[in-house]
Amino acid sequence: MTDIISDPRYQSLLVLWLAVAVDAIWRWPQRTHPLTLMRYLVQQMGRKVVPSRDYGPSQHYISGTLAALVLLAPLVICIAILVYMAQYPIFFEAIILIALLDFGYQRQQYKRVLASVGRNKKSLAREMVQTMTARQCDSLSDIGIAKAAIESLWLKFLYLHCGVIFYYVVTGPIGALIYRLLLLTSWQWHYRTPNMVYFARPVRKLVYLLTFPPALFGGLITLLVSHPIKGVSAIKRSPVKDKTSVLLALMGGVLNIKLGGPAIYADKKFRYTRVGGDGDVKYSNMIAAKSTITYAMLATTAVASLTLLALALT
Repeated sequence: MTDIISDPRYQSLLVLWLAVAVDAIWRWPQRTHPLTLMRYLVQQMGRKVVPSRDYGPSQHYISGTLAALVLLAPLVICIAILVYMAQYPIFFEAIILIALLDFGYQRQQYKRVLASVGRNKKSLAREMVQTMTARQCDSLSDIGIAKAAIESLWLKFLYLHCGVIFYYVVTGPIGALIYRLLLLTSWQWHYRTPNMVYFARPVRKLVYLLTFPPALFGGLITLLVSHPIKGVSAIKRSPVKDKTSVLLALMGGVLNIKLGGPAIYADKKFRYTRVGGDGDVKYSNMIAAKSTITYAMLATTAVASLTLLALALT
């Protein structure tokens, strides 16, 4: 046991288990969560330095790139130095991963949406689902509420939960920190916001590339723990093959429901293609989506644990 605790590679496995356990049983209050402060800082940075529409796209690209570097680079460097110089780096690594792995909040909001839909409280359900997605939810129907909740929980499982675990295993806590901060920045500077279209593009393109490996990782695991034939068939039938559409088609095929379709951002409707199965979303599908993602979470943790254990043994 002493060897396991003292070995850095075994310590990484223990840190992963601790973070997953904390995320499962405890919610870090949003008011005191470190990422809440980062969201505020990113929002304020975006508002202060985004150029006016009189400037060309290139000026927006430069401003967006520099804003992200000036805000995130010093923080990452300071935390990396702190971990490197600490006598017990495992303590700081555990705090970092617990803070980054905050998918429990999304699951909690999804449960509230599920309860509101089950009690037929449409207004409350709209308010709850608005905390999970950047789209406008004030005019959503019952089907729209359920679909928006499923899509948000599914994509955030892939990008947030799988992404943080994937980069923690591959690059360590600092790599996971960089990924999570870039993901947070991309979500706060949403590209559907009119004045952020060009400003957010550099960070968005980088995050788009970084989310490919964990999305593939999480998607494959989800297929293995659910209905692989239905999921793959839905992907093949999808008329569009961009990353988001393929991922929604996978979950829609597994649950045999339609996902995607029109969505409103900043009072403007965007007509996305519907993908997935043939049926409309029902309350039972929301419960099935929650169960499927829970099984995928357990399988993701198991695969990541086996990977870290294999690295330790070799």
